[in-house]
Amino acid sequence: MAAKHIHRMTLLASCCAVGLGFASSTLHAQTSPAFTMRLEYAVTYTPYFPNGQIDTSPPFTLCRNNAIALRFRYQWTHNFQEYVYTEPTTSPYPYYFVQGISPNPAFMPAAQPGGPVVRMVDVGLISSSVNTSGMRQVGFRGRSSGFFGNPIQTATANVLIETQIEPPPTQYAEIGDGTLDMPTRPWLRWFDSLADNKRLDIARCADLTAVTPAECGLSNMPGLPLDDNCGSSQYCWAGNDYRHQVATALDSNTPYQYRVLGRNQCGVSSEFDSTPQRPFFKTAQACFVVPNGIIPDGGSVNFDAATTTQNLGSLAADLRVTVHADHADVSDLRISLTKTSPVVAGPLLLMDRPTGGNCVNGKRIQTAFANNGTPLGAGCDLDEPAINGRTAPLQSLASFAPLEGAGTWRLTIEDTEADGKSGRLLEWCLSTDPQLPPLQAAAFVNPTLFANGFE
Repeated sequence: MAAKHIHRMTLLASCCAVGLGFASSTLHAQTSPAFTMRLEYAVTYTPYFPNGQIDTSPPFTLCRNNAIALRFRYQWTHNFQEYVYTEPTTSPYPYYFVQGISPNPAFMPAAQPGGPVVRMVDVGLISSSVNTSGMRQVGFRGRSSGFFGNPIQTATANVLIETQIEPPPTQYAEIGDGTLDMPTRPWLRWFDSLADNKRLDIARCADLTAVTPAECGLSNMPGLPLDDNCGSSQYCWAGNDYRHQVATALDSNTPYQYRVLGRNQCGVSSEFDSTPQRPFFKTAQACFVVPNGIIPDGGSVNFDAATTTQNLGSLAADLRVTVHADHADVSDLRISLTKTSPVVAGPLLLMDRPTGGNCVNGKRIQTAFANNGTPLGAGCDLDEPAINGRTAPLQSLASFAPLEGAGTWRLTIEDTEADGKSGRLLEWCLSTDPQLPPLQAAAFVNPTLFANGFE
């Protein structure tokens, strides 16, 4: 919408005009239906609309260190001429400064029998340096001069203004900075920053071999985006939630940075105030996205996946197992891993019906089971994912170390309670150090799996 051009006086001239109006305030004043004023609209200036946007519905937003302009409509039906001064009825300081009033005074000629005289008066306001927000009412009046020997006329109008500031810096909650072996469609979470909406950006690290935040460098993200266009971001999302699951799978075995910027019409939250750098994570090496991974209520299901390679000597040293699942109650679940070919090993118990704090009724698992993880006896996260980061398995994964990484692996998930609560496995991954050979195929045992391999 095209902005209304506002004619502005200097602050000094404005003060003089207002002062001149108050000098005549000792004269007799009367209110007459033949003289009225009303707010026609406001023009707000924001980072989104630097040239101004017309707003007809109060409250009118005034952003810190940005301007707002008010257009008042005067109607004069007297049969005599007058000058009318526009002035605040109370001091707007310290929240606002009157930047200019034009025209001031406004000349009202005598109304003709054919109709009233209509004049428009523009008032500019700017926010003060006070770092504050809130709703406030500002009063204005039009007052005739009485210079022509006529009784002084007054008209009044109140304006409801909502002062806002840009959102505070984002506080990240999940994924923890430096997390490794994440699924390719992870959930990301942050604390609500009181913003109107948030924008999430994800981009690959500059160094694709990075395994620490320091090695990542700065990824190729756009500047502070004011719109929803992804631009140079390899992935972005905008919405009102405080969490988001990646909709399109990221590349496996790849380091990423992400950021979340709170936004409102007054700007974008600063990026680096809450963390020394953008949060970093790396996806797991061989990931299997499961489109039909139903976990039946009170039942058990096997998820088989195969890796094939010419390098049959690869070993499963430092094995990690990433599980990404949704379930109505994670404390119902028992999860185990088995190597089924070319040799059989296991099953090895990863998790068995955790009952620690917040585990009962937890609804999401997004974790890498690793020997150096945190035991679930310490409890689950209060916020979803209930089981996240790195989790210590109940039985050590070191027993798989002498085995070939190639072959067929089986993830078994058992829902131990027939209580009307079911779920689904979204994705699971295998990672080793040294790395698993490149994934070339996925098995079709139960259910059919599709692989999202690594390059």
